[in-house]
Amino acid sequence: MADEAPRKLKKLIPKSDKKEAIRVLYVEDAAVIRDTIVRLLELKGYTVNHAKNGKEGVELALSWHPHVILMDLRMPIMDGYKAISEIKANPQTRNLPVFVISAWSSKKERTQAKLAGADEFFVKPPDLDRLTEAIDRAAAQV
Repeated sequence: MADEAPRKLKKLIPKSDKKEAIRVLYVEDAAVIRDTIVRLLELKGYTVNHAKNGKEGVELALSWHPHVILMDLRMPIMDGYKAISEIKANPQTRNLPVFVISAWSSKKERTQAKLAGADEFFVKPPDLDRLTEAIDRAAAQV
């Protein structure tokens, strides 16, 4: 029965071949959330890589060269605010769009994320259509 879930998702979300060249890096410490979002984005046709904390995210941003980064805020080792700041401070990654996806969505968190350099803010769970529209729009500008 567990094998039915991915098949059901595939039926609900048709794959789009035009997006295969778009690389999305998702930085999230919660495995269930990370795996779900990664799978949904892959089913939408994106090439997705992931990191478990901000430090890994910064390293992958430099080595993997994503078109868009999705970033959680509260993570171990390095939080999302610090990771975004480092990404935006580095000449190699400063122009990469970084979208926050967080359950912490108060005005304070949104302001801190924007000050760190976040380009957009999505509340968990994100609206998949809105998220993919933003990814497509941002990737077209990179």
